[in-house]
This record gives sequence, structure tokens and C-alpha cells, in this order.
Amino acid sequence: MLRGVENHSLPRAAAFFDLDKTVIAKSSTLTFSKSFYQGGLINRRAALRTAYAQFVFLAGGLDHDQMERMREYLSALCRGWNVQQVREIVAETLHDLIDPIIYDEAASLIEEHHAAGRDVVIVSTSGAEVVEP
Repeated sequence: MLRGVENHSLPRAAAFFDLDKTVIAKSSTLTFSKSFYQGGLINRRAALRTAYAQFVFLAGGLDHDQMERMREYLSALCRGWNVQQVREIVAETLHDLIDPIIYDEAASLIEEHHAAGRDVVIVSTSGAEVVEP
């Protein structure tokens, strides 16, 4: 095989991980609610509501319909936000908020898949501005 030319005869393998409660111990979007409040993106009431939602999310007490309502609420909450401001808030607080809640087992599995040459795909219902970093 020539250098730099992909071998399309070999199938590519990938490992898929759900970000929330699989890679990290909380909801990625809800984890940033305090930072979004401090950045002026949400008001105090919304910050308290998201804190309660995080508690319920962690307790595992949400059924499908409740999860859908929370997703709809969060979608409406962030509608109209300045994307660059969200990216800046996430960049400034990412390591302080997310690093401590990454499951060790998930990090190890991701490293193993990378070492084996497999793609790793992280999926989430959270926005790309929160998930990609």
C-alpha cells in the first residue's frame, strides 16, 4: 500500500459512546448552567430549574416523556444565544467542570479503541458547542 493512500478493502470500525451518564457522570448541558448564569445567558430561575433537573437526571428518575420535556425546555432556553459566547464560556470552564466527572472506565475504553485504530464517536443530544470541546 502506498503511503497516504487509504486501504478501502478493510472495514473501518468505530466505537460509539453516549456522552451523558456514560462518558461523564452528569448531563453535559446542565453541568454548564452555573457558568451560563454567570455569563448572563440564563436567569436565576432558569439556573435553579436546571439544577433541579440535574438532580432528577442523576437520580435516574426520568422516564422517556420527562426526558423529552427536559430536552424541549433546554432547546427553548438556549434559542437565540450567541454561539461565540457559549463557546467562550465552555472553553473557559470545560476542564474545571468536565474533567472531574469523566468516568475512568470510559476514558480507558476510549484510549483502548484509539490504540486499536478504531474511530471513537461521542453522541449527545446536547449542542455541538458543548459537546465538541
